[in-house]
Amino acid sequence: MICITCMRPVDSLYTVYSNDHIQLTDCPFCQEIVDKYVEIDNVLLFIDLLLLKSGAYRHLVFNSLELHLSKYPKGKELNGCQSLHDYTLALIFNVRNWFCKFDRLNRLWLLLLSFEIYLTWVTEESKFIYYSNRSNNDGKFIMLSKNLPETFKWDSTIMRSTITSKVFTWNPPMQYLYFASYCILDVILFHTLIRYFILERLHWGRDFVYSKDIISYTILLSYGAKIFPILMLIWPYDTLISMSIIKWVANFYVIESLKIVTKLSYWNIIKIFIIVSVFRYCLVKPILIFFVAEFDFSIIKNLIQQEFMLLLQKSGTYLLL
Repeated sequence: MICITCMRPVDSLYTVYSNDHIQLTDCPFCQEIVDKYVEIDNVLLFIDLLLLKSGAYRHLVFNSLELHLSKYPKGKELNGCQSLHDYTLALIFNVRNWFCKFDRLNRLWLLLLSFEIYLTWVTEESKFIYYSNRSNNDGKFIMLSKNLPETFKWDSTIMRSTITSKVFTWNPPMQYLYFASYCILDVILFHTLIRYFILERLHWGRDFVYSKDIISYTILLSYGAKIFPILMLIWPYDTLISMSIIKWVANFYVIESLKIVTKLSYWNIIKIFIIVSVFRYCLVKPILIFFVAEFDFSIIKNLIQQEFMLLLQKSGTYLLL
């Protein structure tokens, strides 16, 4: 447990007296209340999370999480099992213990992933329609793009040869399966790489027992900003600029929340975020291309080329906006 103001370790958050009254503990280092959110309503806590209040994040990922996880036993060591029977029993115990321990967090991940899958599906469909229907002979577009290199000039036929165009020829259940695979793979890669770079490369969290869980919970809380585009389904905004702004707001939430929790420099966090984003872009869609193309390397090569050409032409579009 820590003081949410100075982040120094403390022995307790509050003292309970015989008449069930609670007195919050003062921090011996900064003289502030160790954790005022112990007595704050969950609705106000949620609002403070949206406002990126540092105390709200630190209360949840350090103090609240530690109090919750400390109620459960540690997992059994599998390396010390002398027989297959003992190994199986230990493995079953660890799996059950993990599901019980992280039940609330898993439910939140499931909820956020459900939103993310639906929003990705809707967004990709809107982009596909927009780019496919853009006229190559649009006078305004030609006037704006006349100074761009030929590679960056728009060709609507490219969009109809990408993996997205192939996916949208499938039936709805298969489309959902594709976007579910895309989002799950993207989240796993993002989560794993962020944890790796912060814990292993920057050596953060050596003083915390639950350092891995702290980073995971921080990512989960900040990922809530990813559902902001749900507002675009209520109040539609059909421009690329508005969609990009909301995505950048979600990225800002991730960066700022990691800064609040880890107290690492913005430069380190932004550097990690950029590296992870490059990995995600270079790995997630190419992996799915292999499955969509059914491991036919001629189709795989063609799809990758079309995706690259589309990226170049989108870059040209953003230069014009």
